[in-house]
Amino acid sequence: MTRTQTLAALLMGIIPVVIGILYFVLQEMSGDGTIIDPGGALLLICLGVSMGFGFLVILRGARDL
Repeated sequence: MTRTQTLAALLMGIIPVVIGILYFVLQEMSGDGTIIDPGGALLLICLGVSMGFGFLVILRGARDL
């Protein structure tokens, strides 16, 4: 397994995490008094973590971890 594959697997997991954090921060910054539901941001962050781990297992194999 090359370092590029590991980086690609982690990058695929980081993208939803960053989007989830931006989603939550932009809602907080809007300041229009609406109720903010952090569930969507939390689900995106959890999805990113699980996708990153899943891609690592798929690309590296469970024995190499």
